[in-house]
Amino acid sequence: MRRTMILSAFVLALSGPAAFADEADAKRVVQTLGEQTVAANKIEDKDERRRSLLAAAAPAVDFKTIGAGVLAHAGVKVPGGREQEVMEGVIAYVSNQVINEIDRIRPEEAKVGEIKAKGEDEVRVPMQLAGVRDRIDADWVVKKSAEGWRVTDVMVSGASLTAHFGGTLARRSRGELEQLIEFLRAEQQRVRVAALQR
Repeated sequence: MRRTMILSAFVLALSGPAAFADEADAKRVVQTLGEQTVAANKIEDKDERRRSLLAAAAPAVDFKTIGAGVLAHAGVKVPGGREQEVMEGVIAYVSNQVINEIDRIRPEEAKVGEIKAKGEDEVRVPMQLAGVRDRIDADWVVKKSAEGWRVTDVMVSGASLTAHFGGTLARRSRGELEQLIEFLRAEQQRVRVAALQR
């Protein structure tokens, strides 16, 4: 009995700091993303700024999981042969909406708080992006995968952005695949026209 207790204590002693180090990695992903977002927003050229924001997000954000979550909330059945086309459109739409919000705020500071809502291989990291015009207070949901810790959702005022964008696409598509694709194409076209007019 005593040997078992000693062994259990030894295992806990080893796993405790490792678990903490693991969570520190999750926090570091959000901190780095925040710092890169602030750095990108110092770029005056809007197109270059947007490219920098996308480059900052690429290693930190699990776009595939976010896209799948948005589609699940949209309630549109996508046949296997069209998954990639639809997923690319969804990810482009979500990325553009998030970048527009960051552009509106133009954050000058990223404040990362202490990890909360810990779960198995998933934590929430609070981060405030504060700018002259406004600020975003959000919990960044960071999940551990084979590639490391990646952002899989963002909670703003307790609401999931994945669910929010999924709801928007559900209203736009009314459950119809072709309407969803038409909306996503129109959004991509609108972004291209806006870029040409700058």
